[in-house]
Amino acid sequence: MKGPSGNGPKSDRGACSTSARDAAYVRKGLFLAALTGVIFSLDGPILKQGLVKEPFSIPEFWLLAPLFAAGCHDISAACLSLVLNVAQGKGREVFRTFCSKPGRYCVMGAFMGAPLGMGGYLMGISLAGPAYALPISTLYPAIAAVLARFFLKERISARAMCGLVLCVAGAFTVGWSAPQGGVGGQAFYLGLGFAFLAAFGWASEGVCVTAGMDFIESVVALNVYQIVSSLLYMLVIVPAAFVLLGRTQPGLDAADLLAQALASPGLPFCIAAGLVGCVSYRCWYTAMNMTGVCRAMALNVTYALWGILFSALFTNVTVTRNLVAGAVVIVAGIVLVVMQGKGGTALRQTQEGL
Repeated sequence: MKGPSGNGPKSDRGACSTSARDAAYVRKGLFLAALTGVIFSLDGPILKQGLVKEPFSIPEFWLLAPLFAAGCHDISAACLSLVLNVAQGKGREVFRTFCSKPGRYCVMGAFMGAPLGMGGYLMGISLAGPAYALPISTLYPAIAAVLARFFLKERISARAMCGLVLCVAGAFTVGWSAPQGGVGGQAFYLGLGFAFLAAFGWASEGVCVTAGMDFIESVVALNVYQIVSSLLYMLVIVPAAFVLLGRTQPGLDAADLLAQALASPGLPFCIAAGLVGCVSYRCWYTAMNMTGVCRAMALNVTYALWGILFSALFTNVTVTRNLVAGAVVIVAGIVLVVMQGKGGTALRQTQEGL
């Protein structure tokens, strides 16, 4: 019997061996993508534990606390990522990338992802709680699909459009009623609004970074994003929030509040969340390279469901029917969005070959 190349059974064995290696490589990527959903779901509850400590819990600190926590989060993530890259001999590549055109796309992504993505995410967690903010924030792949249609000229299939409808329906289901016995009122719905803002920020970030990652190694692109994000928080966002706080609260000593924040027992939680986020992002970026962006996203967004579980276990959030139903619908919709086109076809082919 002839093989594909006409060299007989030996060629068949070689093709089968290559196919087995490819299948194992894809399975490893799928495992990393699923793992990043579990790891990132811990990010929100850990940050929430930090935000309930003084002075972050002071009502006057409602705007500054999440932004300060986001800065600490991204700084610790950037430091860990840089240490890992230097250890792997990629330190110089990180700094060379800043001067390249693809690197500028990553910088642009940081400008979208830092203030809107992580900032909105932490504001949502602070005001609405992680169990409610997490499902809303998972809309980012669906929004990214729409943005990619206009800026990357990618087509949206009919199946993906159905997924978008499911995402919106799930988001409205989650926020239909404020949780009982917890955060409620205008603050709760404002938190949901910030969670939507986070989804838009992360979607914009993804479109920008994807344009740059065609020419940059994923972990290097991630580190560039993290460094720029850290600088934005340290030099612009947090100082601006302190100035705004000083003007809106004339009797409040902003410098003393900063000193309290740096000495707060909640600060280690923000740093720990940054380390968790760094590990999660590195797994996700690696998974995207190994198994494709679509499949990696489809597994990554399961962090909404894991976030509900961990919030129920480690916080006082009451898991309602609306919350669970909305999260399930959002994840189902996003799977339809991210599995469109080549990504979904490739996955079916891989499964058939196993």
